Amino acid sequence: MLYHMTCTFPLRRYFLFFVISIFSLSSSLAQKSFAPGEVLTYKAFYHWGVLWLPAANITLRVLPNENPRFLTIRANGISFKRYDLFFKVRENFESTIFKNTLLPVEASRNAIEGSYSAREQYRFNDSTNTIDYNISINEGKTKDSGKIEKADGYFDMLSAAYYMREYDYSKFKINQKIRVHTVINGKVFPIEIQYIGNELCKDGNNKNRMCAKFTASTVPGTVFKGNEKITIWMSFDSAKIPVKVTSKLKIGEVNVELTGASGTK
Repeated sequence: MLYHMTCTFPLRRYFLFFVISIFSLSSSLAQKSFAPGEVLTYKAFYHWGVLWLPAANITLRVLPNENPRFLTIRANGISFKRYDLFFKVRENFESTIFKNTLLPVEASRNAIEGSYSAREQYRFNDSTNTIDYNISINEGKTKDSGKIEKADGYFDMLSAAYYMREYDYSKFKINQKIRVHTVINGKVFPIEIQYIGNELCKDGNNKNRMCAKFTASTVPGTVFKGNEKITIWMSFDSAKIPVKVTSKLKIGEVNVELTGASGTK
């Protein structure tokens, strides 16, 4: 157990934040590849030395909203209980999006990671093309709030991931690129996603799936140096679900695999 604890600490407070955000990769797309009731589950592994260590379970859900114009999307990341005594991690993301454009209305992140905690709130103002944000770290010991101007067509991380599922991959050309402006920690980053081609990919149940393969740019900081690429395999079918994600980090490497899917189209 001491060895597991030592290997887990380099993940620090950013591991599950990264794992959920890697699904993120002005819209006129209508939501049709997913619907309320969809549940996707994943297992995340961290590569440390010669070992691949199981690190966390992740669940993505699409839910109805009390306003029929909207959908609610939730992502939850939970570190395995055997690590909780040393470094407990709980990550919760939620986004409310327009059904007809997939643009976000509001988004939040609540995290507990060891002794660190974070609460982030974002309000996307469609009429003024602005985003209001409030960020509180460690129960308000550090706060940040403000307004992002000229934010037409911007996404939070979770809505960006579901937005990517609405593209028709069959029309993509090799090396075609898409840029998605994504709000992370109160700042906007132009995430560049590149189509590599189609190939078979095994999910977490060792099942072969035909997938569209993409790479995504990274943001330099605590997790990445900035020159790494995230590799994403999306199922080449009507649901277009993330099947597998891999990437090198500043320390180690991460691998996320689909383990379950229900309520898909």
